[in-house]
Amino acid sequence: MLSLIKLIRMNKTKENYMREILIGLIFALTFTPVNAEDTFINTIEYQQPADTNDSTYPENPQLPETNKSTELIKYSPQYNKYRNNAYGYEITIPNNLMLNEDIVSVKSRFESDDLVVEVFYDNFYNTINSHSTHRNYCNRGILKNPEFKITDEYNHSIGGLSGHVTLFERRKVKTNEPDRNYYATITFVKNTYESITVFIKSAAPINIDDIMPEFKFSAKTETLKNDKVFHPEPKNFDEKTRDFYDKYFINNEKTAFGIFEPTFPLYAYRLLQIEKMLDYNFPVALLYNNFSLPFKTDYMNKAKELGKVVEYGLYTTDIINGKEKDITLDILEGKYDDYLDDLAQSFNEYDYPVLFRLNNEMNGEWVLYCSHKVGKDTDLFIDCWKYIYDKFEELGVDNLIWVWNPNEKSFPDFSYNNYLCYYPGNKYVDIIGLTSYNTGNYYKGETWRSFSEAYDHFYFDYIDRFTHPMMITEFSCASAGGDKAQWFEDMFNTIGKYDRIKLAVLWNGQDYDPTKEEKTVSRNYRIDLEESVINAVRNGLKSY
Repeated sequence: MLSLIKLIRMNKTKENYMREILIGLIFALTFTPVNAEDTFINTIEYQQPADTNDSTYPENPQLPETNKSTELIKYSPQYNKYRNNAYGYEITIPNNLMLNEDIVSVKSRFESDDLVVEVFYDNFYNTINSHSTHRNYCNRGILKNPEFKITDEYNHSIGGLSGHVTLFERRKVKTNEPDRNYYATITFVKNTYESITVFIKSAAPINIDDIMPEFKFSAKTETLKNDKVFHPEPKNFDEKTRDFYDKYFINNEKTAFGIFEPTFPLYAYRLLQIEKMLDYNFPVALLYNNFSLPFKTDYMNKAKELGKVVEYGLYTTDIINGKEKDITLDILEGKYDDYLDDLAQSFNEYDYPVLFRLNNEMNGEWVLYCSHKVGKDTDLFIDCWKYIYDKFEELGVDNLIWVWNPNEKSFPDFSYNNYLCYYPGNKYVDIIGLTSYNTGNYYKGETWRSFSEAYDHFYFDYIDRFTHPMMITEFSCASAGGDKAQWFEDMFNTIGKYDRIKLAVLWNGQDYDPTKEEKTVSRNYRIDLEESVINAVRNGLKSY
């Protein structure tokens, strides 16, 4: 395009100049990329308005700086071609799909109501993963979930480039909108470390060649543009919730601390003993719940009576036939509407602030609602989150502060399971939650980590991506592998540098070794047992 404009400027007469401009515009419009803001120079920007005097048209228009790391180009009447010049590939896709590059470092997404095409880039250099682990591990979660069925798996050539295809499907659960319940993944290996996976989600059975008739690798010629920065939207909290939110997440200059104590609030005296021991009044207490249990009215009222705001962890799981089961699809199908209606009513009657942490650590395969176990489809996680949010909003719930809380690392660490793929949108998130433990080294492969080693690697990533207030939703230090008291002393001296972290919830519990017949503690996270740890925590809290 730049060379075209330079050629046009060589004409000396205004008549020839304008004629060539018109010809150039017609040519440019024929091949102008569509639906891709800020990815190319759009010639239309330099077209002279019809009602503008010739003398006002700039002879040397200043072209804006553009990022050409990606381009979306009109390719034919039915298709666009998308070029990713940073990751080095080209794909042809239907031109009715809208491009979303909010998290282009992870994926490029093309979407209509009934069809989604996502293109993921994976680079396994200097990681524990490889093309082999990616191919062999990706479908394990699908195979173990009876809600999904793999219908075919084979190698398929597109333009002479072979890709590994997996076709799978699930039942339809949405009745008021298209339900993209047919899936295809096509993985192309680029070199020793890099691969591209195209993930298709469709409301109708998938014909890969119709959806992506062309795919090829290309040279890497550009540096990738930045991802979008996400900002929270203003909320109409009730007065008590607004006061709590402002006090602890907006106006506080130092980090406040909450606590998980497993006996609270059933045996509230134990938390009161710990507070006296540590000379600190914890404003927040963590509780867990799932859909097999009702709103714990007595527990919640006891917490309110003691002035504790509850961090209410809710998992979208239920106990069915004696076994815990993910119920994402059932929720979207409306089977748990009565439960959600009752829960909304309980929150309204509770009339006290709640830190509502839904489906935390969703990017870890140890939770049943992780996309790895739910069709690799993070859209289902987001749809479920929005379903619950919208229902509560419709029923007038205004005392929930919504906490979105990925794990520090994604397991499995493949792009389709990247934590950013789970972000439901600015309207739906008030607080960004962080979780990382110093697990000690009881188990093989574990490493003792300082607080900075546990948090630096993702805190500084988060603050570049989100402007929300942040909290550590749960954390602690295990005993095995190092000096636990020194760890807490260092944590209190260090946490102040993470100025976006407004609240940190200490986890005062224990993990047990499931391989032992006798009850054996594997990770002792308690802060109320060893005298040296008690002293370190008490002294640290004095500054907060």
